[in-house]
Amino acid sequence: MMLVSLLLLLAAPPQAASVAPARVEHVAIQAADIDRSAAFYREAFGLKLVPTPLKNRRWLDLGNGVLLHILDGRVGPKPSNRMEHLALHVEHLETLTAWLDRHGMPWTNLAGEPGTMQTRFDGVRQIYVQDPDGNWLEVSDNGGKVAP
Repeated sequence: MMLVSLLLLLAAPPQAASVAPARVEHVAIQAADIDRSAAFYREAFGLKLVPTPLKNRRWLDLGNGVLLHILDGRVGPKPSNRMEHLALHVEHLETLTAWLDRHGMPWTNLAGEPGTMQTRFDGVRQIYVQDPDGNWLEVSDNGGKVAP
């Protein structure tokens, strides 16, 4: 009986190892001018610079231990595709859209309609805007509701 149990154990598929869930550490984008891009994210979204000894990079704090790494070296435009985006959340979209308008930066809804905000099924409002290097950002707020 012991031999049968041993054979059944050896024939059984291996158990999956227990793995800790992954978490986001950073998001990296490439820029033609890292200081211009860092200034955009600081001014438009209030992100704070994080010191790094690397001269050709800028790191910004996205919150919750997640960083935005801005790397140098972009030499051409990024293909336009709103479906590939970094999603950010702000307290009030009106504050951001006013800043974008003052700086002549167009913003749209997902369909690409200029100056149009959309509301998701759950009441979250969204816009799409490109950073100075053409990276798409989906930006949302709670549609005037208090965050949970």
